Amino acid sequence: MTWARLALTISCCAAPCLAEDAVMQNLKQLVDSYKTNMLEAAEKLKEADYAFKPTDDVRSFGQLMGHVADANYSICSGLKGEANPNKESIEKKGGTKPEMIAAVQKSFDYCSSAMDAASDAKLAETVKRGNTERAKAYFALHLLDHTALHYGNMITYMRMKGVVPPETERRQQPAPAKK
Repeated sequence: MTWARLALTISCCAAPCLAEDAVMQNLKQLVDSYKTNMLEAAEKLKEADYAFKPTDDVRSFGQLMGHVADANYSICSGLKGEANPNKESIEKKGGTKPEMIAAVQKSFDYCSSAMDAASDAKLAETVKRGNTERAKAYFALHLLDHTALHYGNMITYMRMKGVVPPETERRQQPAPAKK
């Protein structure tokens, strides 16, 4: 079981004891945490390293950024119950480091609006995509799972380039002195 799924399970079990929309509040908090880590990781890596591929059969770091942006639009349009507004593949188009960071940020902004419009009750609503009908909960969980998965990929790319991931760097900071 991934941490994301474990956190969701705990959130769902504790929801009756917590505030209204506790599941969505917890999902938003987890997605925001991964988003922060992902965008900080993207800033830390040198532009030249955006072309880096650990092996020939995987995406470059820049392509991975584009994939995350593309997937965010696809997943969050499902959560919103609307057509995907992203008509051109960001991964295939590519771009400079600043362009890719901006694209990922913009895609997360779109997802934030989808998450903000959702509620625990709305997670049971269904959305038809092609021949498949899914509960909106699927899209909210998929966003969390997908973001966590690819932040993990980014950590590997960073470690291979000798760059400390942002979450690790924060944890290595000395604790503030107690007064």
